[in-house]
This record gives sequence, structure tokens and C-alpha cells, in this order.
Amino acid sequence: MRRLWPNSLVGQLLLIVALMLLVAQGVNSYLLYRGAQNQNLAEASTSAVTRIAFALERQSMNRRDDRGGAMAGRRGGRLKYSPESAVTEDMKRLPELEARAGQAFANMGIGFSDIRASAVRQLTTDMTGYAIGSNRGKWRDNPINRSMGGRALPLETKGFVIISAQQDDGQWISVASAVHERKPLLIRTLLFQTMIIYLLMMIPLILLGRYISRPLKTLTAKARSFQPGETQALAEQGPPDTRELIRAFNDMSGRVSNMLNEKNVMLGAIGHDLRTPLAALRVRVENVDDDIERGRMVAGIEDMDQMLDDILSLARLGRSTEPSDPVDIRSLIETVVDEFTDLGHDVHYQRGERQIAAVRETLIRRALRNLIGNSILYGKAADISVEKSGNKLMIIVDDDGPGIPEEKIDAMFEPFLRGEESRNRATGGSGLGLTLARAIARDHGGDIILSNRQEGGLRATLSLPV
Repeated sequence: MRRLWPNSLVGQLLLIVALMLLVAQGVNSYLLYRGAQNQNLAEASTSAVTRIAFALERQSMNRRDDRGGAMAGRRGGRLKYSPESAVTEDMKRLPELEARAGQAFANMGIGFSDIRASAVRQLTTDMTGYAIGSNRGKWRDNPINRSMGGRALPLETKGFVIISAQQDDGQWISVASAVHERKPLLIRTLLFQTMIIYLLMMIPLILLGRYISRPLKTLTAKARSFQPGETQALAEQGPPDTRELIRAFNDMSGRVSNMLNEKNVMLGAIGHDLRTPLAALRVRVENVDDDIERGRMVAGIEDMDQMLDDILSLARLGRSTEPSDPVDIRSLIETVVDEFTDLGHDVHYQRGERQIAAVRETLIRRALRNLIGNSILYGKAADISVEKSGNKLMIIVDDDGPGIPEEKIDAMFEPFLRGEESRNRATGGSGLGLTLARAIARDHGGDIILSNRQEGGLRATLSLPV
């Protein structure tokens, strides 16, 4: 069902309208069909009433003899005179037809003590010879009648209406009239009507939908590719509501750009104001005579400087001035791996095929350093490999450390949260490494996924679009 349901708002609107039209047309078709059935019953009952009235008129003029009866038989059936009604108790009576027949007889000055009407599929044996209208198609299809302008009608006998009227002397006069159904004409009319309704409704709705969806698609693409600092506003187009939405988006993007500009100015001032006293403190620390104490002070200052650099880098993501250039990912990984191996760390890289991706090399190198650094810190070694999956390049960093509990994996990307809960810098970083690495990956349209390996250890997967 979900596959048939369109994703776009306009598509859903058109589908709902089409379904509602289909339901409405179905109800309309049912009502037309019922109306046609009622009309067919009314026509058949009219023929029966006319035949009874004609016979009574002949009887009143003393013309009803055997010859007249034979003529009536040749014209499509005789009237049945009997002490019992042809409409028996087990037949479903039609009060509406009975009322119409009674009104018709009254208008013609004919009085009956009781009138009964019923519709049946097949006639009983005692009524077989008292039916009229069943040979109408054959009569019109006769060559002589066709030559006189008659033609065969597409009529099909679907049953009979039995009219039975009781005279004052208690005798019943009964006659059956064939019920004809004009199915082909009704079906063609309904199909043509449905087609016209869909053309008149759906074509304007499709044009209106395109008129609405075009600016919405443009707005969606603009929002997805939004980069703070862009000065070109999106053109306002579409209906008034859509124009108002685009105008609000342009205002919002302008406010966001102004806020980020102010943030960058503030971060630059903070970085300058903090690094200056740190540098001065570093110079003063060099004058400390105790080598052990001086080393601790210098390490503390370096940690503060590194943390400050991580915070500023994380805050400035999305506003990097470095352009994205095609980079050989294999060479980039080798450069980072060499940095760690030169320091004596156990880092292995499974060299694969040459892979090119448009990235900001400095940022990706920093994200890799953070991932490999975590593997070395918690797993003592790192094993790096590269795989390609569709339009994504997967850089996999495995370690043989203790891993992370499944319920804490998502939380590891939170700022200042570390796998090692102590604040000792020797056993853990500032808690910004994974946060910064994922922010860099998402800034490139990728992501970082952490998962525990079955053989033990943690796997960090950096995905980048190719």
C-alpha cells in the first residue's frame, strides 16, 4: 500500500481527489442503476395497466368474444381471469407500483377493490400464456417492420411485472409484462460521464499542483543546500501562501547568516584573548626550575590550548573557507597513518584501490586523527580499511579494545562525554574528538557510525559521498 501512496503533497492531493471522485461516481452509478431499474419496472407496469384498461373497455362495449381474445393473444398475450390473484403470498409485493396502478385506473374511471403488483424473474406455469412485451425485439427485427422504419432495440428481458386487479364481483384480472433492461446504453453513458468528470477535474488540479509544487521543490532544494553567508535570496513565486513561505525563508536565512557572522567575530575574539595569556603563561613556566613541575604545567597549558582549538573548530564548522577539492582518500589515509607510526603507535592500513572524493582535506584529516587517536587510546592499536558501498565511501577504523555498551553508543557523540569517566588526560581526551569528527563528516554529507565488533573491540565507520 505504501508503494502506491505518493510521497509528494501534490501527488497525495491528486490521489485523494481521484479516489473521492471514484467513490462519488460509484454512488452516482448505483443511484442511476437503481433509477433505471425503477423506470423499467414502471414502464412494464404501465403496459400491464394499459392492457387491463383496454380489455375492460372492450368488455364494456360487449366486444370481447373469442375472436377478440384471439386478436389479443396475437398482440402479445391474453388477460387471465381467475378467482385467485396471480400475485401469491410468497411473492414480494411492490406498494409503489400498486399505488401508481390504482391512481391510473382511477384517472380512467375504472374501479377495483384490490390491486396487487409483484416482480419475478421467471413466470409460473399458470402465467406463461399471459405475458406481454416479451417479443418486442423480435417484432421490431422483422424485415417488414424494419422496412417501415422500425429497428431492433438492444433490449434484454430481465423479468416480469405481474399486475393483478380484483373486480367488484371478486374475480381477479391478471397480466404479466416483460421488464427490459438497457445495460449497454447505461454503461456507455456512465463511462463517458466518468471520463468527462475526470478530465474536467483532474487536468486543472494537475496544473494547479505543478504551479504549487515547483516553488516548493525549489525551496526544498535551497534549504538542503543552504550555506550560511549566501547573499542571493530565493525568488518569490507561486500562490500567495507559497510566496509568504519563501519570503519567511529568505528572512530566516538572513538572520542565521548574521548570527553566524556575529558568532565568528566573537569566537575570533575569544580565541585571541585566551591564547594570548596562555602564550604568556607558557613563557613564564619555562622559568620554573623543577623539571617535573615544569613538565606538568606545560602539559596542562597544551591541553587547554588543544581543547580551545577543538571548541573553536567545532563552532566554526559550516563556515569553513577551505574549498572542497578532489582528493585521493588512499593517500590522505596514508599520510595520517604515517604520523601515528612515526610516533611509535601500532596502526595498520590495508591499502586498497585509489578512491577520489571531493572533500576539505584539512577537516577530513582531522576527523581521521580523532578516530585513530581514540582507537589507540582505548584499544592500543588501529586497523584501517576502505570500502565502497553505492555512492558512499566507507573508511573503517577497527580496534581491539573493550568496546562500548550498546546503550551508550549514541551518547558517545555528546560533547565532553568520554568512554573513560575520569578526567585524567592520560586516559582520555577532552570528550570533543567524536563530536568534532561526526560534525566534520556530516558537514561533508556523510556520517560516523560506531558499532561493537563480534570478535571484540569497536568499529568506527566514516562515510563520505563519492
